[in-house]
This record gives sequence, C-alpha cells and structure tokens, in this order.
Amino acid sequence: MGKNKAKKDDKDGGGEEHNQMYSALAIGLVCIVIGLPLWWKTTTTYRASLPYSEIDTLAQTQMQYKVPVNIRSCLSEPSTNENNILKQLQEKLNQDNPNSKVSVQYSINVRKCNPNDLDRVHQHQNLQELDRSFLNTNTDTVGHPVIYLLSGDHKGFQGIHTYIGKQRISYVAIHKDDLSNSLDHVVQLLRTTLVNELSMVKICNAAQGFQHTQADAGTMRAVRSTPGYGISFSLLNPQPDVLDVKWDIRQAIQDYLEPFTQKLDEFANFVVDSQVLYYTGISVKPKQSEDKSYYYLSQGQLPQVITPVEAKLGSHVSTYPSLNFLLYVPKRNHAPLYVVDAKGDQVSTNAFLSPRWGGVMVYNVQDPTNNTELPAEVMVNMHSAMEVFLSQLRLLIGIPAQSQGGVSNVHIEQPGASGVTDWEYDVLLRGRTLENIATASATLVSLSQLLDKIGNIVINDDIAQQVYKAVESVNQGHAYLQQGNLYRAFHASKRAIAASEKAFFDPSLLELLYFPDDQKFAIYIPLFLPISIPVFASLFKVVKWFRARRKTKQD
Repeated sequence: MGKNKAKKDDKDGGGEEHNQMYSALAIGLVCIVIGLPLWWKTTTTYRASLPYSEIDTLAQTQMQYKVPVNIRSCLSEPSTNENNILKQLQEKLNQDNPNSKVSVQYSINVRKCNPNDLDRVHQHQNLQELDRSFLNTNTDTVGHPVIYLLSGDHKGFQGIHTYIGKQRISYVAIHKDDLSNSLDHVVQLLRTTLVNELSMVKICNAAQGFQHTQADAGTMRAVRSTPGYGISFSLLNPQPDVLDVKWDIRQAIQDYLEPFTQKLDEFANFVVDSQVLYYTGISVKPKQSEDKSYYYLSQGQLPQVITPVEAKLGSHVSTYPSLNFLLYVPKRNHAPLYVVDAKGDQVSTNAFLSPRWGGVMVYNVQDPTNNTELPAEVMVNMHSAMEVFLSQLRLLIGIPAQSQGGVSNVHIEQPGASGVTDWEYDVLLRGRTLENIATASATLVSLSQLLDKIGNIVINDDIAQQVYKAVESVNQGHAYLQQGNLYRAFHASKRAIAASEKAFFDPSLLELLYFPDDQKFAIYIPLFLPISIPVFASLFKVVKWFRARRKTKQD
C-alpha cells in the first residue's frame, strides 16, 4: 500500500510539473507570437508612400519655357520677305543658351500685315495713336508678344527705332538696306525687355538657393511669391496741434489702386487698409543744409527712420505679407525736409523704398503764418502721393522697372490708369511662374531629405496627398511652360507652391514630436526588461525539460 502511494505521489508530482511546463510554454508563446507582433504593430510609425524618385527628378529638371512671338511685317520691299525675316530671327534668337538651369526658346510666327493693319499704319502717322487703334485687337493672349515691323521712314520713328505700347504690341523700324541690324533691335527688345531673360535667370537662382557673386536689386527688393498682399497706408502727423492734415484716402484707393488691383486680380489678392497716426514722428534727427534753407535725410539715416515707426503701425490680422506705405508730414522745426541720395542730390519724389517692407514719402507743407489760426488745415494732394506709392508697389510685387534694358532709342509708353501694361503683366507672370516652380521643387526636395533622415516621423495620408498634388502641379507647370501656355503654367505653379508648403509646414512633421531611437530604448527597457526576464527564463526551463523528457523516453 505504501508503494502504491509513492507511485501516486510521483505521478501527481510529474503531472504538476507537466502542467507548469506547458503553462510556461503557453505564456511564452502568447508573449512572443501575439504580444510582440501586437506591440510592434501598434508602435510602428505610419508612413504613407511618397514619390521619392519623381521628387529627385524634379531637382535635376532644367527650367525651360517657350515664348511664342508673332511678327507682323508691314513691309513691301522684296528683301524683307517673311521667309528671310523668319530665318534670320530664328538664327539670332534660338542660339545655345549659356545658362544650364534656365533655357528659353522662341517660337517665331512671321506673316504679312492684313489689309486692315496696313490701313491703320498708313492712317496713323503717330505711333501712340496707332497703338490705341489696336486696342483689344488680337492682343489678349497672355505671354504672346506681337511685334509690327514698319518701314524705317515712318513718321512715328522720329529719334527712335522701337516703340513699346501699353498692350502686347511693339513697333520696330526696319531699314531695307540694313535688315540684319534692324532685326537685332527685335532680338534685343525680346531678350532685354519683353521677356527679360536675365531677370528670369536671377529669379530661378534665388528661388533655388544659388549664390550670386553680386546681389541683384530687383530680386532682393520684391516680396517672395505669395497668394496675396496686405497693403497698409499710414499718415504720420507728429504735430496735430499745429497742422490739421487731412487726406481722402478712400477716394484715392478707388481712383488709383483699384484699377491696378483689378488688372492683377488673377495674380494675387489684395487687402487694403489705412490709418492716421498722431504724435508719431521719426526718431532720427535730420541734418541741416549748409545754407540752412532746408533739412535732409541722408541715405545712411533712412533705415533708422523705419525701425522706430514700425512698432507703432499696429498689426493687422492677415495671412498675407504686409506692405506699408507711410506719408510723413515733417515737424515744423524740421521743414522743409528732403530725402537725398548717395551723391547728396535731392530725390525727385522725396521718397524712398525699403525692400520687401514698403515705402516712405516725406510730404512737405507750407509753414503756417503767424496770423493763421492753429491747427492750420492742410489737404494732401493724393495724386502725387498715390503716384509715388503705386510706383513703389509695382517694384515690391516684382514688376520690373521700366527701362530700355540697355537698348538705345526705345520709347516705352506709360501704363496709364491701370498702373501696369499688358507686356509688364506677362513679365510678372513669367517670373512668378518660374519662381513658384523652382521654390516648390526645392521645398519638395527638402521635405524628401527630411523624411529620409528622420525615419520615425509619421507621414499621414493628407501630407502624401499634398506631396502628390505638388509633384503633379510642378510637372504640369513645366509642360505648360514648354508649350508656351503662360496662363495655365502660372496657375499650375500656384497650386504647386501651395501644396508643397502645406505639406512641408504640416504641424505633424515637427521633429520635436518624435523620440530619437536612444530615448525609445531608455523608455522601453525599464518597462519590458522586468517582464521579459521571467518569460525567457521559463522558456529556457521548458526547453531543458523537453530535452530531459526526450532523453528519458529514448533511454
């Protein structure tokens, strides 16, 4: 009986040990087979797929754009036939471009003037009147300049050889005995003014972050590409007890600014506000002239004028960059006050421009006489003020300054009420299109490098969608530029830069939201080490038990 009881105890002990081993094995398998994959799955960083190869291709893509040029020959000499003109212009324009990153191709279309055009040319001997007669006549295609070749003895070319109108039409004098040199004027007109190739190269280089050996004033002066601008007009009256300065800014905006903003309606949005600041002046003490007849602000003092005033302008809630235009009425003891240039000469506009910030105009008023009741009422001449501010606004948003571009004997017609001519609008759109595409491409490349460097950043589907949209829009912009469709290329570039910046500045991509790998180990080891040691020890014991049991069966 005792012997049977011992056997029973051994059997019960063996069964208990058997249950312990299988329980340990089950716990280990649950931890390894279910727990570990579940932990790995729940802690894995979600990263949506991105077109990395396409983004790398964008960085190597050459910027190419086509300029369709319509040449209208109103010449009757046999030596100036269309085929001869076309051949020479193609040879002169489509030469190898030394700029590897930016390439321009001109698509030349030469044909004879139709009878209606010939009648206009013979009827209007004044080029200004001739240009007005072509108003809204086949000149509404964005980015397609039209050049009329007229006989050199036309009365409108007195003292000039090229006339640039308000629209997209220009007129060039052609001399039958010197056709090649005359066509050189057409080439220079396109390269330096109507297309402004050098400016396009500088804009692309600035957007892509290239270093220049010499700073470009036009590139540094204009505000970077943006969907809109906040324009703020401020009247600074430091002595309201002496001068009661009034300005009809509402009517001035309607008369001068609204035609300009309507012309650029598709280019950007404009938000306009105005204010009058009393007892607000400049902290800089003006210098007095040698004859003590006036005061002046030297070029070195101009930056010091803006800094103290800027803090008093107030902030306007807007997502657009703000452009500030100040009309400053000098104090009585500093009047008249003039702005002088580096040579010491008075600036004709009595104003100065601050790059990417705005402009300041000093408005001198007549000093009240002793018999005048104070404060003396003064009415600002808004025509002269808005004329200065509008010219400054043109430069700040990227419209090139009207110049002959190194070409002599060229007359450029003033833009008139709209503030911008059609061909200037084309130059502005082309420059912004190239800038947007180059900036969007650089942003996508930077984003790709960032996500590749930091592997634990979450890439959600919204970011991936914006990246795909930006890549597609950049490719569309390149395609439209190569086709010469500037209008569609510009809108594609706007979509590209909006999508790329939305993806790049997404709050979920902040590096500080994610732990480095070493910090992750510091967090997980104290948590899992106390649990994993007993589990692995039990599994090790189970393995030894199975080996011992197998050996026993074999014996």
